[in-house]
Amino acid sequence: MRQLLKMMRANRSKGSLAVWTVLLILSTSRCSGFSTSTNTQQRRQPLPVLQMSLSQSSDLHDWTIPKLKEELRKKGLKVSGKKQELIDRLLLASSEEESAVAMDEEFAGSDSTLLSESHDVAAETILISEEENQPLEAISFEDLEIDPAVLTAIRAQAGWDHPTPVQRLTIPKLVHRSGELSPDAFWCEAPTGSGKTAAYAIPLLQNLLQRRKQHYQQQQQMNGKSIRRERISALVLCPTRELAVQIGTVLGQLSSNLKVGNQPKLQTMVLHGGVPYEPQIARLSDFSRHGQTLDVLVATPGRLVDVLTYYSEEGGDTSARDASMERRLKQAFDSYGDDVSLEQLQQLGLDSVDDSKLDDGRSHLINLLEGLKYLVLDEADRLLGNGFQDDLDRVMELLPRGKHETDETIESTSPAIWMFSATFPKSIEPRLDQVLARLGATKSPIRVQCSNSDRLLSDDIPVSASLQKKLQRSTTVASANNILQVGPASTIQLRTICLEKPARTQALRKLLEEDYKEEWDRVLVFVGTRYAAEHVSRKLRRAGIQASELHGKLDQDARMRRLEDLKRGKIRVLLSTDVASRGIDISGLAAVVNYDLPRSTSDFVHRVGRTGRAGKTGMAVTFVTPADEAHMDLIEQRHLATPTDREVLDGFEPNEERWNVQAEGARISTPGATHSVKGLVHDRMFGGIKGRRKSKKDKLREAAARGTAKKS
Repeated sequence: MRQLLKMMRANRSKGSLAVWTVLLILSTSRCSGFSTSTNTQQRRQPLPVLQMSLSQSSDLHDWTIPKLKEELRKKGLKVSGKKQELIDRLLLASSEEESAVAMDEEFAGSDSTLLSESHDVAAETILISEEENQPLEAISFEDLEIDPAVLTAIRAQAGWDHPTPVQRLTIPKLVHRSGELSPDAFWCEAPTGSGKTAAYAIPLLQNLLQRRKQHYQQQQQMNGKSIRRERISALVLCPTRELAVQIGTVLGQLSSNLKVGNQPKLQTMVLHGGVPYEPQIARLSDFSRHGQTLDVLVATPGRLVDVLTYYSEEGGDTSARDASMERRLKQAFDSYGDDVSLEQLQQLGLDSVDDSKLDDGRSHLINLLEGLKYLVLDEADRLLGNGFQDDLDRVMELLPRGKHETDETIESTSPAIWMFSATFPKSIEPRLDQVLARLGATKSPIRVQCSNSDRLLSDDIPVSASLQKKLQRSTTVASANNILQVGPASTIQLRTICLEKPARTQALRKLLEEDYKEEWDRVLVFVGTRYAAEHVSRKLRRAGIQASELHGKLDQDARMRRLEDLKRGKIRVLLSTDVASRGIDISGLAAVVNYDLPRSTSDFVHRVGRTGRAGKTGMAVTFVTPADEAHMDLIEQRHLATPTDREVLDGFEPNEERWNVQAEGARISTPGATHSVKGLVHDRMFGGIKGRRKSKKDKLREAAARGTAKKS
């Protein structure tokens, strides 16, 4: 079934949609427990094809390389390689098209009624797991069996009228029901802007609210005697500070609108770097000191570990008491002024410095996660990558681990883990398997995949032989119950513009001042370095365009202030590094521009996903230089069902001959680097040799040598 979906997505231009749809229906009907749901609002239009037979192969040798590449792009095929490789690829595709057309005609002749009906099948195809017998038909949050108190909080959110497709698939799986087994591992791959934050926030708050009600009832049965609870119920980890603030805002808004009767409201807290430690430590230690429960903690991994282990090293207890004493003294002087009596000091507990209770719970910070019930990884592919491996491992060491109980309460000493991201590459599955095994979350795992019809899923990307061997050992991931949904095409219009590298800033100005002067009220431009962000931003301001830059070297207040300026329209253009590429929701953002291509191909998906969110339309423009063309081809092969057409802006036409030479050179070697005759391994061990680009001193020496030669 999955292979058939890949073929249908990759060969939309080969044969009519009827053939692929009927094959899909026939294949689906043979799989027990699978069902399909169709929607007739959108239809795929077959792309124009080049009619060509094998006898015309001699004519192709007269074509230029750009013309061959243009035809290959129309067919959604790879455009790299030598001229003969391009010709062979084009001939093979043409022969496949002729076979598909013949198949269409034969099929249409056999049953014209079925053919005409099949053409109405739309882009949305839902495949449900073996446990489901019916496609999802919920059109409102009430249909998802959500608690009335949570429904009230949902209705208070602007624009949350109906659940999105990913929410319809996810919420029923994550909401805990009495007597039912909830998944201890759940991961979801869904497009950007599809509502993933709400997809886990709603069931998370409902489950926490249900747990609070159960504890309240138990406390009433025990005549008001307090019951020991966990200090932190749910932990949401995310890779960036801006995303942490955004998630905390959504959870805070939902929890503030929850009607919980006489009980206190659910408490949330955001923990990230760029701000002082002490206020964060003081607030967390208060939960331990007073025996209270923090319902949801949203944190970045590095700051979380730093705070929880702040007093865990040698001498930590003494440092905790000293910090607590300093805090109490400040409170005393703030409350009573300079004239503080001994009686007042005794009331504040400042008459003894050896009392172990005077640490305000700071020495117990490292134990705050012992009773954790839910662990959520937002942008999970980034958190499971190499960049966060050490921090995530240190977080895992602080989490509870144990076997699942089998009683009716279905409790566990290990937290359930939920993971969400727009991309879930196969390369992180071995790491994911390690994390799940470490938590003991190997029971009833569920995987949900949602995709636009013009985008590729992670399963569609080929993997190397070495990675395939690792994937075969990932037993937990392989045993997951899969739910696949293919929806309509993305609402993001992609444009790819070819130009020389020095012309990018002027081309950006042309788009802003001429082509989209009225349409682009706010634009997010992604660059590769902090220097580029500041340099291009300065040039735009000189041209009279309101612009600012955003990068990791700015303090947190400046970063948040500039994001708010873009959201409110105080600035028109924000030049940003990849700190703003993931999770940031800017409502109604008109366009995204890739001034530089991202290093990781998956980051391209996250970048362009800052526009066209929540069903709105948007545009993503990508600048491609000769050195970037091979990387852009790789991005298209991994993430786009059909490659985008290459465009050229008027007045910025590149030299075609020089372009081809530079693009081919970039494919066969790394720009700006070369190796000695002893080979790459030797150069890596002993530091390599000087790059291709000549230094100023080398040029002066050559000029002097030429002058000497002329005189002689």
